[in-house]
Amino acid sequence: MSDISLRPAGPGDDALLASLHAGSWQHAYAGQLPAAFLRDELGDFMAAKWAARLAEPAGSYRIAIAEVGGVAAGFVCLWPGAEPDKGVYLDNLHVLAAFQGLGLSKRLMAWAAAETQQGWPQQPLFLYVLAANAQARAVYRRMGGFETMHQDVAMPGNVTLPAMQVTWQDVPGLLALLQRQG
Repeated sequence: MSDISLRPAGPGDDALLASLHAGSWQHAYAGQLPAAFLRDELGDFMAAKWAARLAEPAGSYRIAIAEVGGVAAGFVCLWPGAEPDKGVYLDNLHVLAAFQGLGLSKRLMAWAAAETQQGWPQQPLFLYVLAANAQARAVYRRMGGFETMHQDVAMPGNVTLPAMQVTWQDVPGLLALLQRQG
């Protein structure tokens, strides 16, 4: 799709990232996180989170924003220093509900795989996904992700939910798969 573009996040993108992140969570986690948190607290939580992240030294996070026709539609965030013993952590991959089905997840994942391959060759890529998020888990399986462990994670809103770790040991293979799937 020619009107899809990716751009690196910059210092002034904290409010945009917070808005994208909150919008994605409000859709994906309705019924999993407390409604009052999603409605009343999530915006401030994400604003603080992204302001802090973009204030970190360059390279602490690698972030790309997907745009469709010039409108921000999703983003991906790598946090290579989070758990280096496991590989490169894909901390966020979110596409707003209105833009799902356009291939943005594949484009964002391909960007993350290329960044990982270039910056941390031979390292696996991994993420955590809530066990109840069947849609995301199915997407990651189609992308060749392997669920390597189950654990409970503390989530904002004062809840603990089961999550799966999904790992790609062969990042060049992941990138090749995504390029074939186009």
